[in-house]
Amino acid sequence: MSQRELQIRPADTPSEELAKILDRDGCVVLKDFASKAQVESIKSDLQPFIEATMRSNDDFGGFKTTRTGALMARSPRCRELAIDPRLLGLVETFLAPYANTFQLHVTQVIRVLPGEKVQLPHRDRWVWSQFQLPPDAKPEFNPVLDRLMTDIEPQLNTMLALTDFTKENGATRVAPGSTKLPHDEEPPEEAYLSAEMTAGSMLVFTGSVFHGAGANESEGARMGLNIDYTLGWLRQEDNQYLSCPPEIAKDLDPKLQALLGYTAAGPSLGYFTPPLPAGRDLSAPERALRRPTKPVRLDADGRIGFVED
Repeated sequence: MSQRELQIRPADTPSEELAKILDRDGCVVLKDFASKAQVESIKSDLQPFIEATMRSNDDFGGFKTTRTGALMARSPRCRELAIDPRLLGLVETFLAPYANTFQLHVTQVIRVLPGEKVQLPHRDRWVWSQFQLPPDAKPEFNPVLDRLMTDIEPQLNTMLALTDFTKENGATRVAPGSTKLPHDEEPPEEAYLSAEMTAGSMLVFTGSVFHGAGANESEGARMGLNIDYTLGWLRQEDNQYLSCPPEIAKDLDPKLQALLGYTAAGPSLGYFTPPLPAGRDLSAPERALRRPTKPVRLDADGRIGFVED
């Protein structure tokens, strides 16, 4: 495949136009999606968590890269971003052929530190192909799942630049037009472009486009806010029920609660049964946000009961 230009559009470009670009190229940059004040507020919310985050411990993740998650629990500004009408409109437009409901898939800040090498190019949809990736080995796919993933687009990803993204500091490398390649064919090196953009701009890309973090050859960290959306009937990569449990989620915007998974996808996907009290079997997920605060425990015989005061 030959190199294609990385398209750049204003942040208020209609969803239908952006969806056409994504269908063709798998990626697009939205210029100045967030203001400088919004970027600084997000960084202020998350800086203590970012500084405390350990570096990745594998070659794929990057030994000089940190990934800070649980953003919906930790940051009011990230919650606002996740339900921004511009993003939700694009998610619904682009992913509409594959599902009726959508959910958050991953929320994290990716910080690429000086000295990090280039990341292995990959497709994010591989997470559902059950592949194993030991160091220096090519992915080994479940062939049935991988074939299924070629027929649908399972996700839409966003990367908001919290610092300027440059080729020197490890801007995301993306290969526009690589979405239709078979899994055993990789784009040539010349197909990759660095998604250079100023802080506040956003790279939007699909689960099928080849991409990866660039090498950071600068003296400063490159930080991006990664919020991904997926189809309501697929398992989330970031387990949102644990990252943002009911005691936190109960106070959030209902639109965000639904994106986290506290609503049914279709007629019955996602129901649950509260262990106590008895009689509330097959409950809607929303009930988890109204559960009694009295804790439960297992007794010595393994039976469940309320913890008595």
